[in-house]
Order: sequence, then C-alpha cells, then structure tokens
Amino acid sequence: MRKWHYAVGALVILLAAVLTVYIRNAGPPVNRDQATWIWDLNGLLEGSEANIPEVKDFLLRHRVRTVYLHAGEDVEGSEKPLFRSFILQVGSAGVQVQALGGERNWALPEGRSGMYAFLNRIDSYNASVPQEERFAGIHLDVEPYSLPEWDKDQSEVVRQWKKTMNAAAEYARIHSLQLGIDLPFWLDRIPASADDSGSSGKLDRWMMAMSDSVTLMSYRDKAEGADGVLALVKQELEDAQGSGAKVLVGLNVAPDSEAKLTFDGEDAGRFRAVASRIRRAYAGNAGFGGIAVHDLAAWMRLEK
Repeated sequence: MRKWHYAVGALVILLAAVLTVYIRNAGPPVNRDQATWIWDLNGLLEGSEANIPEVKDFLLRHRVRTVYLHAGEDVEGSEKPLFRSFILQVGSAGVQVQALGGERNWALPEGRSGMYAFLNRIDSYNASVPQEERFAGIHLDVEPYSLPEWDKDQSEVVRQWKKTMNAAAEYARIHSLQLGIDLPFWLDRIPASADDSGSSGKLDRWMMAMSDSVTLMSYRDKAEGADGVLALVKQELEDAQGSGAKVLVGLNVAPDSEAKLTFDGEDAGRFRAVASRIRRAYAGNAGFGGIAVHDLAAWMRLEK
C-alpha cells in the first residue's frame, strides 16, 4: 500500500512539473480576433436578407468581432431594411458593426462637408431604428496622402487632417460611438506638427490618441523580411502599447495593383499561416487588436 502512495505522489509531482514547463513555454494568449471591411452589402448578399445567415456563419467561424460596413446614401434609402436586418442578425452573435465612410478630400476644408454629411446620415439612421439595429461606431477611411496637396504642402494637409479627425472624435464622443481609423503603415514617419498646446510627435501616435482603434493598411503577402508585414508595422505596434487604442494589422485578399500587396489568387492556407505568424509575434502586446481582412467578399471567395 505504501508503494502505491509513493507511486501516486511521484506521478502528481511529474504532472505538476510538466504543467509548469507547459505554462512557462506557452507564453501569453494569442489574440485571434479579426475584423473585416464590407464595401457593398447589397452585392455581398445578392440583395436578399436570406443570405445573411451564411455571412453570419462565416464571421463567427473566423472570429470576426468587428465589421466596417460602408454606409452610403442607400443606408437611408432603398437598402435600409437590408442594413437593419444585417446589423440585427450579426449583432445578436456579438459582432460589432461600424459605419464605414471616407473620401481623401475629407481632410481638406473644402471637402470636410462630405464627412459631416456622412455623420449626419449615420445620426439619422441610428435615431430611426431600435438600439439593436444601430451602428456601434464609425470607421473612417480618409487618405489625403494621395492628394496633390500632400506633395505641395504636407504639413498643412496634416494640420487640416487633424481638424477633420478632431471633429469626428467629438461626434463619436457625443453620440457614445466607437471611432476607428484606417491608416497607412508608414504614418510613424510623418510628424504630427505642433498642436495648439505646442506639443509635437509622430502622426500615428496622434491618431491613436484620438481614436478607439487604428487599422493599419499593411498590405503585403508575407510576414518576414524587410518588406514583410512584421517589419512594416513594428513601430506602430510599439507605439500602440500604452496608447489606449487597439491597433489591428490589415491584410489584403482583394485584387490589387501588385502581387505583393495581396493574397488574391494564393492559397488560403498560406494566408492563414501569415496571419497566424503575426498574431504570435504580437501575443504579448496589449495594444494589438487582431487581424483585419480586406475585404469580406474576397475573403469568402478565398476560403471556398
């Protein structure tokens, strides 16, 4: 009997040792949450609410927590019932839907009225539907660096862009909405310029401070190397720690101008492997918000 007790004790000690080693080597938990863009809800659903369950199932299987849903004028028009049903059904499964909008000239004084029209449209929509059918946030895709004004006077465009983002942040705060922003991966190299208080820094940090989440358009089809995603987003993910904002790493599966910018036409397994490598690399980063996939229609085609 005593030998049996010794054997059990030895086994318990061995299991405890194995568990300790496992926990030590396991490291921090990996963030597997994902987000995605939808640019054309009517096209994705082929105009029918009957197709929402298939999309919802895909979102849940791939751990999508946030959808950036483009909200044009149709959100208040003929497609309003489709928006309402989609937000209701995916929202019941824990998927947050943010209203997506943006034009590059929204960063300029003469184009800012376009953003206000977008915000008013979302305000009108949300006010007209029950809570469970409302947008939970706004997500801005404003890319003024593709304007000719950027090359002529970058600091002035940055100054005006910051005014636009201040207005968006104020709107989000007043309406208790999340604010997300699409940004290029190289914004850590752009000065934010002095603000009214005289402080200065890099523009990526300023944008993080203004928003709840930042989605980096880090479109490459590999994780490693000097031109791989990990190298391109390194500084932003370092800046994300302690910023208060979540930074998502964007990967592209839609057709693009260069093969290196997208996984379009590649094997879905390779795409998943690159995404997994990025998740593991930033498992210990409190600012890492997961992977954002551009866009849902192309993603669903890739995974078929």
